[in-house]
Amino acid sequence: MKRKTLGRTARFALSLSLGASIALAQMPGTTSAPSQGPAPGPTASSGWTLVSEGPHELDASIHETVWRTSRPPGAPHDQIEVHRYRAQPASDAEPAAASQAALVYLPGTNMNGEAALGDENHNLWFYLARRGVEVWALDYRTHFVANSGVEDLAFMSGWGLATFVGDAAHAAAFARSEGGHESVFVAGFSRGVTLAYALAATEPKSSVAGVVAFDGTFKSHAPKGEYDLAAAREEFSSAGIFASDVAGSRGWEWRRKLMADTAADPKAPAQNEPFETIGEELAAILHGAWGPGALANPIDGFSRPVILARLLAGYDRYYPTVQNVEGRSLADHLDDPSTPIDDGWAELDLPVLYFGSTGMQRLLGPRWLLDGIHSAAEAGGKDFTIHVLEGYGHLDVLVGESARADVFEPTLAWIERHLP
Repeated sequence: MKRKTLGRTARFALSLSLGASIALAQMPGTTSAPSQGPAPGPTASSGWTLVSEGPHELDASIHETVWRTSRPPGAPHDQIEVHRYRAQPASDAEPAAASQAALVYLPGTNMNGEAALGDENHNLWFYLARRGVEVWALDYRTHFVANSGVEDLAFMSGWGLATFVGDAAHAAAFARSEGGHESVFVAGFSRGVTLAYALAATEPKSSVAGVVAFDGTFKSHAPKGEYDLAAAREEFSSAGIFASDVAGSRGWEWRRKLMADTAADPKAPAQNEPFETIGEELAAILHGAWGPGALANPIDGFSRPVILARLLAGYDRYYPTVQNVEGRSLADHLDDPSTPIDDGWAELDLPVLYFGSTGMQRLLGPRWLLDGIHSAAEAGGKDFTIHVLEGYGHLDVLVGESARADVFEPTLAWIERHLP
């Protein structure tokens, strides 16, 4: 895969990753049940409870520790978890190796902090952990909502952006305390980028070393300040659709089986004509889900159905739609009067690393990249790095066949250049 770099300043580069070609395709996410690990251990003075600890089941060279805590107002679903990924000690008698940095990772819509893939060519967290950057990945409150049997999702109407940013801040504080890092890097994917920027804007500057934005935005490159949030909220309440459902019109069980069967054997017979294999079927679905190659681009070889299926099979089913409404208002105002989460945006001056896929333009037009680049430049001041990933779909940024070379390796190099 060729890469073209155009220098702009000593700290700015525009990288165009020109895709490979194999063949396969794309679609929206999937959902996992709430974590069912061993019985939680004693609660620490920080309020976090140890849930599990040990070598990861997908890769014994990775040590995973999981903590859980309750969040206001304390209802059954008001919980979050953090997964700490770091290199596994050579033996039980040896302590874990000290990390050179810590990265707090905020997943995208319907995603969570559970590792779905075990190889470092398709798993950023494992790639970084093996090289001295421990990753703290967050499970949002959505991870504690069952995939079935929940009829009333009105409680999600209170899970706005500020609530999730508060949860992320709580997790970041714990990561700094438990991990021994005064300053952490903050990363996000998709909607997680919005949360990452908001977290950085609301935290003390000394506590955030930089922001890594994986195919997401925060502010519009051309805000008009015209979005009527009050009217949008009224329409939202009247509609009564308080959560999006990743299962879509075909239902949860259909989606679950499609992902499971493809993950097990992508060459197995397809569920429907005219496809011969289930891998081909999933590829076609995903490739066309948001417009050709927008969600993922397996047809042109940027990703493989079996890898996409394993990723999507771990999604959480529901996500609060109130964040869609609030996100539009946030993007359309230089300083959104309805929320405090962007009050520090104008003063934000942190190193920023941004990756943007060209495929998402099939869904949202050129504004996707324009907004992403603008957000990175505004937050990064004189120190921002832009990578435009030509031909990549949205999910390919995380699990594409060239993601290691085009995304993971530049991320590690950037972190090492910006160590606190």
